[in-house]
Parts: sequence; C-alpha cells; structure tokens
Amino acid sequence: MKSNVILDSEMFTDLENRLFGKVQSTIKKLRNDWRSPGLHVEPIEQARDPRVRTARVNQQYRLVLFHLEESPRDVFFVEGVYNHDDAYDVAGSKFLRVNDVSGQVEVRDRREDPGARDRIKAATDSEVKRRAAALAAAQQAKREMEDAARRDAEPAHDTAGAGGGDGDGTPVRTTTSSGPALHLSVEDLVAVLGMDQEIAERAAVAGDDELLDIANDAPRWQGDALIELATGKSIEEVKDAFRTEVTGGTSADVPTDSDDVLKAIRSGSSRSRFLILDEDEEYAEVLEHGDFAAWHVFLHPDQRRYVDLESSGPFRLTGGAGTGKTVVLIHRAVRLASGRTPPPRIVLTTFTRGLAESLKRQLRSLDPEYQAARHPGDPGIYVGGIDQISRYVVNGAPDKRRVMADVLGWGQDALPRLGRPAQDWERAISDAGGDLPDQLRSHHFFATEYAEIVLPQRILSERDYMRAGRAGRGTKLGRLQRRAVWTVIARYRDEGMRNAVLDWDELSAVAARALDVVAEKGEARPVDHLLIDEAQDARPPHWQMFRAITTEGPDDLFIAEDSHQRIYGNRVVLKRYGIGIVGRSRRLRLNYRTTAENLRFAMAVLAGGEYQISDAEEGAYEEHGGSYRSARSGPAPHLLRSETLTDEYDTIARLVRQWVEEMAEDGLDPSSLGILTHEKYRAANLVAALGERGIRIRHLDREAPTDGLPLVLTLHTAKGMEFSRVILFGMSAESIPSNRRGLDYDEDALHQAQQRERSLLYVGATRARDHLAVSWNAEPSEFIAPALEDGA
Repeated sequence: MKSNVILDSEMFTDLENRLFGKVQSTIKKLRNDWRSPGLHVEPIEQARDPRVRTARVNQQYRLVLFHLEESPRDVFFVEGVYNHDDAYDVAGSKFLRVNDVSGQVEVRDRREDPGARDRIKAATDSEVKRRAAALAAAQQAKREMEDAARRDAEPAHDTAGAGGGDGDGTPVRTTTSSGPALHLSVEDLVAVLGMDQEIAERAAVAGDDELLDIANDAPRWQGDALIELATGKSIEEVKDAFRTEVTGGTSADVPTDSDDVLKAIRSGSSRSRFLILDEDEEYAEVLEHGDFAAWHVFLHPDQRRYVDLESSGPFRLTGGAGTGKTVVLIHRAVRLASGRTPPPRIVLTTFTRGLAESLKRQLRSLDPEYQAARHPGDPGIYVGGIDQISRYVVNGAPDKRRVMADVLGWGQDALPRLGRPAQDWERAISDAGGDLPDQLRSHHFFATEYAEIVLPQRILSERDYMRAGRAGRGTKLGRLQRRAVWTVIARYRDEGMRNAVLDWDELSAVAARALDVVAEKGEARPVDHLLIDEAQDARPPHWQMFRAITTEGPDDLFIAEDSHQRIYGNRVVLKRYGIGIVGRSRRLRLNYRTTAENLRFAMAVLAGGEYQISDAEEGAYEEHGGSYRSARSGPAPHLLRSETLTDEYDTIARLVRQWVEEMAEDGLDPSSLGILTHEKYRAANLVAALGERGIRIRHLDREAPTDGLPLVLTLHTAKGMEFSRVILFGMSAESIPSNRRGLDYDEDALHQAQQRERSLLYVGATRARDHLAVSWNAEPSEFIAPALEDGA
C-alpha cells in the first residue's frame, strides 16, 4: 500500500530548480515504497522526537521527515531538505508539537539557545511595557514637533489629499518605523494567540524591520500571524484565522502525539498550510511529473479564498506586485471550468498579447489538460489580449457598417486596418487646430480626450460634444475651446474613414457596441465569466467591452489590478461603465515575491505620487486598513553611482560577471538575471557596450528569451515578469522622468504622467525576487532620490 506524504505548502518556495527534480523523485519513492533500499530511511538515535527519520536525496542532500503513523497506512511528514551531515544534526533536535492555545502544528528545535531564552526572559513584563511606553512617547513628541513645523510652514488652506497613497485611499507606507509596529501587549500575544513568550516580548516592542526578522525566526504560523497583525488585522481576526478545532496540545518543549498532530494538520485554518499528497491531487500531480514551473502557480492560504469566492456580481481584487493576483486568476479560471456541464465559456484577458502568452503558460502549468477555447465565447477557457478579443468580436459582427456608424459616424462591411500612430493626431492638430490654445496642441490630450470622453459616450457631432460631461478630465474647456477641439477630432475621424483604419480604442468601442446590438436582439452575450488581469491599465472603451461581453450576474467579472503598476492609462471610475463593485472589493497585502528590502525601495519611489483607489471609485471602495508588506527578507539593494556613462557600463559589466558566477554556483540559469532600462535605444546600446566588454546578453525586445544568457529589456516589457536578480540601469536625472513636453497641458495630466513614470520604476524594482541593483551616472533621477536616501 502507498504511503501518504504531508509537506509544508512553502517547502519548495526557495528550493533551487536543480534540486526540485531530485526531491520530487525522492518523495515519489517515499509514497510508492518507503522501504526502498535507495531511500535509506533511517531513524536517529537519542533524537528529541522518536518519530524523526532521514531519507536520501542524493550523496549531498537528505530529507528530514517524521513517521507519524504505520497502520493502517504509513504517513510521513516531510520537514525539509538539508546537506547530508547537517541533516542528522537537524533531525536529532527537531520535534513536532501542537500549540496548546491555537491548535496549530509547530516544528520545534531543541537547539534553541537557552542562554538567549533566559536573556529575553529577563526582560519582565514591566520592562517591556516601560520600553514600549518610551518609544510611543518619543513617537508622539516627534509627531507633535513635525505638526507644529508643518503648520508654521504651510499656507492657511486645506491640503487634504496631498502626499502619497497606497492605492486604497490610505497613504503609502514603507516598512520602516521607529515605534512599535503592533501596539499589542505581551499578554494578548501569548494568551489570546498562543505565541511563545520570548517571541511575544520581542514583538511587542519591535519596529517594522525588527518585526519581520522576528517573524522569519518564529515558528511558521506565529510568523504569519505577526505579519497579519502588522498589515492591520485585529487580534480577534488573527485569532479566528489561525485557531484550529484541536484542543489540548503540549507546552513549547514537549512533542505532541501523532493523533493530535494529524488532527491539527487536517483541521480548519491549519489545513491550508500543508499539502497532503493523498488528498491534494493538483500538488501530487506536479510532484509526480517534476514540473518546477508549475509549483509557482500554487496558492498561499490568503489567496485561496478568492479562488473559491462566489460573488453576486463584479468583484475586484487589488494588491501590490508579488501578492499573487495573477495566481488567483489562473486558479479561479480552472475552478470555474471544472466539472460543469455544459462547460462554461470563460475568458481570461490582460492588457497585452505578451502578458496573455504568459497567462497561457501558467495555465498550462497548473492544468495541462484544461479545455482551451479557440475563440472568445467557445466552451472552455480562452486566453487573449484585450485587442485580440475586440478584433474577434468586430470581425464577427453581422452588421459592421451599422455598429461602426453608431460609434464613429462611418462604417464599412469589411474589418478596417488596425492601429494608428500618434502622428495622425499631430497631423489633425496641424491641419484643423488653428483655433486651439497652445497648451492643447498635444496629441496626448486628444488621444485621452477621445478615449475617455468621446468614444465611451458615442459622440458623433459637435452639438453632442458641446453638451457632453467631462467628469474626471483636469482640463476645463469653454465653448470656443470645445468647438476647436471637436474640429480636430472630426478631422482625425475623417482621416480614419478615408484610409479605412481604426485605432485600438476605436476597435474596443466598436466591439462593445456590436455586443450590445446582439443583446438587444434578445440573443445571449457570448461569455459566462470574464477574468481581467493588469486591469489598472484598461481604458474606458475596454471597460465598455468588458461589460458588454458577459451577462450581468453571479461571478460575471473578476478584476485583478494594482494601481501602483498603472503605466499606460489614467484612473477609471468603473460604475460609469455599468460595473458596480460596492462591497465587492478586497486587497491582498502580503508580497510573497519581493524581499522587504527591495519592496522598501520600490515604495519609496512611489512616495511622491498619489494612489487613491477610493477617490477613483468616488468612495465606493471598501477598505479594511493596514499596509502592504513583504513576507521575505534579503540583502539591501545595491546602489551604484558612476561619474559617466562609460563608467556605468564598466560597473554593470563587473556586476553582471560577478552575479552570473554566483548564480552558476547556486544552480540558477543566467536568464533569471534581468537588466531593465527605460527606453529601447538604451537597451540596444547596453547590449553593445557589454559585448565590447566580453559579456554576452540577450535583448528581449529583438530576440526570444533563451536559457544561458542574462536578459536586457525595457521596463515596459518587464511587466508581468519575474527574475531572481534585477539591475535597473540608467536611472539618471537626464533619462527619468522622460521629456514631459506635450503632457503639461494641465496640472492633472502632468501629475498622472509623473505618476506613471514612478509606477514604471516600481514595476522594475518589484521584478526582483532576491537581489536588486540600481545604477546611474552623474545625478540620480528625482524619482529614486527618496529611495536612495532611505537605502543610505
């Protein structure tokens, strides 16, 4: 009979690719026949826990595991992978315990330093309280001094809303704080949650950075609970989230019997932390086939609820980079498609074709047998970019001429050519913009006015435009200005009709109308469930098409976005396009990819921008407090200043050579090193410069990525990607922010342009999983200066 194997759900999170296959093979043997001679499953003499064993992975590595049950079926709990000699020491001291307050399973270690424990114990409750009070008083005094100084310096007018935000109506907060992060007593942490006394005493007075260190050192569930508290959850919420149904347990230094351990693993909140391969078929399938890439599409516990969630209407999930929004979408698509007859029609979409291809790869990793739909609206899961979907809809419209005329004032029976350059707006401005004020002679103003006002309202005449609402547009237009603007828009449309060409926003607007025309005839809309990734970059015509492609109702739209990563469009108020999310918005707060040090740098870049989801939704966004945190720590970012561009090339060459050597030692492919630049020509110049210095790298914009070489790509191209190590190259004042000419027609446009550039740097910094380097020559960009000060 096969053995049952239990794993910690994060066991493979930091496991190197080269080890994954070997460990997978060992676990497979353990399941099939744990007595196999090749495994060498061995007990440990005089071990703290008599159930502990080690098993051979190869000559260099062994598993540490616990044999929990032998009849009627063997059950093994795999604790970890260690170097051969270390494995025996670890196994001799590890033991399993069920916490006597929370009922959570803990892997304990007898080797914990008793001297350190005694030293921490010496800090009595009164001393802890005294230190906490002193820190709080110091913080209050500092705030009062800052407030007084601000009142003296500021003019007497309302400055509410100025400063940074984290995307949900609350200010951006980095992970640095000089006061206690939790504001909870030791008694609460110990008696209510069941934390170790020493951990509670340290956590009660810890600032943000120290708290992360404590969480990393604590038994896993206790560390998770500390991070949950730090992200704003109340102690009662955390207690409910981590309390299991198991009662009893043992004290911190006493092993718990196997029956209670197994009950705790299988119960309530504890269940999501473990993989029981006999029950978790998806995980077992991944390990069975040794697919390392597939492991990265599995869920952390706080993400699972959104996969299984049943919503009465549109639902929006927000979260910073690395919080797992895309993973949730992939799992949700598979869940919606599973076991239903007839198969539902599911569309999974994102902003670009490249990101859509990435979604396809992840979907295949999760479920190689999923039913792929050939077209949007076919049974199964269709994955494609927004423009691909719009093109398919318009191309299949039975009366293209009519639906185009409804939106544009002209139409034809064949699908027009697609894609118009910015020069078409510039030509229209030049030909018909004689009456325009100078500040409005900007193709950016016209492109956004057209996409945000004219197309969504299906405006066809000057008269309609003169009456149109322009809520959300910063530029105020009088009657004469509106007339001058419309003259340019009409010229742009005339050119489109003459050349039989649509721009991409027009395409989506026409697609939305085509879908509505079909519905007006009483026919069903083509899609049952639409899931949208990177939704922060979608523009109003896209949202109209999203709303039109699926019938309003349960689980119709699932929206994943991060306002911090808005690098293309402006803010959009969804309810204007028939998408109501009041009461159906939640936020993921825990970053599983980016280290706390790299996240701090990225958030400092954003500090000068405003990210207000609740403002964009006119107060409709429901927020539950807290901030955006990382679950991992690592090295501080490398800050590399050079005098000249040539010096910067030399510096990057040395770093790339060093990192590639280190990665080879760790078994990592050099293609997991990404070098990101702001513009394509800088990327091309960097490839040439490093080539002259004897370093081969691959330019991703021109060539497909392959194993064996570091990649150079633009910050825009890096969207949706992940690297072990990242270099942000050329972060100088002369390159970022880029030329703002044409974006300064009003303060709001300029602000949003600056915000998009900050977001672009945030995207770049959060591509790094472990190591981040930032280089510049002469003066650094004004956008990274606060992050450099924080890093210093």
